[in-house]
Amino acid sequence: MESINLPSLSPAHSSTRAIRASRRRVDGAATASLLIQMASEILAASPTLRKRVNVSLADLAAAEKVRRELARKSSVIQ
Repeated sequence: MESINLPSLSPAHSSTRAIRASRRRVDGAATASLLIQMASEILAASPTLRKRVNVSLADLAAAEKVRRELARKSSVIQ
C-alpha cells in the first residue's frame, strides 16, 4: 500500500490566500415567489401528495396569485 505524501499538499494550501466571498443581497420576495412556484408545480403534478397535505386545486390557484404578486414586487425592487 502506498502512503500519501502530505508535505507535497501543504504548499499548495499555504500559498493560496483565502478569498472571502462577498455576500450577495437577498431578495426575499423573489425567493418566496420561486419557492411557491416550486411547491405549486410539485403539488399540481401529484394528486396523492395534495391529498396527503390536504391542499386543494383552489389553494394552489390562490398560491399562484400570491406568487405573481411577489414576483411583481421583486421586479419593481430591482
